[in-house]
Amino acid sequence: MPTRRSFLLGGLAAAAMQFAPRRGHAREGAAPEAGFVDLMPEFWRAYASAEGAADRARALHDAFFAPRASLYASAGLKPGIERVARWLPEFDAMADDVRRLAAGFPAVHAAHVRRFARALPDFDHARTRIYLLPSLFAFDGHLEPGGEGLPLFIGADGLVRYHGSSPDLSVFLDHESFHLYQFQVAPGLIGDPAPPVYGALWIEGTATYASERLNPGAGLLHVLLDDAALAGADAGTRRAVASAMLDALDSTDEADAARFFSAGESGPFPARGGYLVGLEVARRIGRELSLPELPRLQGPALRERVARELAALATGQA
Repeated sequence: MPTRRSFLLGGLAAAAMQFAPRRGHAREGAAPEAGFVDLMPEFWRAYASAEGAADRARALHDAFFAPRASLYASAGLKPGIERVARWLPEFDAMADDVRRLAAGFPAVHAAHVRRFARALPDFDHARTRIYLLPSLFAFDGHLEPGGEGLPLFIGADGLVRYHGSSPDLSVFLDHESFHLYQFQVAPGLIGDPAPPVYGALWIEGTATYASERLNPGAGLLHVLLDDAALAGADAGTRRAVASAMLDALDSTDEADAARFFSAGESGPFPARGGYLVGLEVARRIGRELSLPELPRLQGPALRERVARELAALATGQA
């Protein structure tokens, strides 16, 4: 499974605006915060029309992916014919699950918008664009800071590939929207292309914590990205990850970022251990600060507080 998201700065928001298909499940001209840009209906039409073509991958590429090349580029993807051809057989096997997820997405999204607005009433949905599209398994959710906006790209196929046929979309959307909220109230940290370890821990830890708080019935497995190794980590593993992160607190090295936050990493503790320890740190600080206050904790005060909580976790203090 690839890294869940990458924070890549650049002039990408303008490119994302070049293609704006029908805003999903909101009437023409409705308030932008009411919906999302739904590319799946156009995709399903192209998918059906490519059936029986002599070169099916090329037909699907030419009908759907090529006309949207600039939008995909703004999400960091280049959907060439060869990539579509590699993806298509595996996608075919899960197409029914993806179709079911995409059909149910509007209702889940609408409930998410209402729930998120109650918890974080100062969040401005109109300041971002959300796209539901096939990601060629590149991601489930992907954020691309650029200009004054932070587009969120949601891969319907990636959600099924990495979270199973019935992913918890409420948890997923709350996690991603909290990143959008972070960008609105404290853009410096989340917009940093190479944040220090303590900053990345705070970015991911608070988003994971927010999704837990807003979905009290969700299990730890879903809150931790459906990662069984993370959800099942014992106390010794948690202490080891906290200790290692404390030692690398100020590192901006890409290897340290991968060690704690990337999927597929191998080592003495589970990949993406930073999400698990970040959740623990956010839970502790969340005893004193509300959800809206958490992302506003920044700078030296944030570093000092994260270091203190990591030290406590590393030594097993409650």
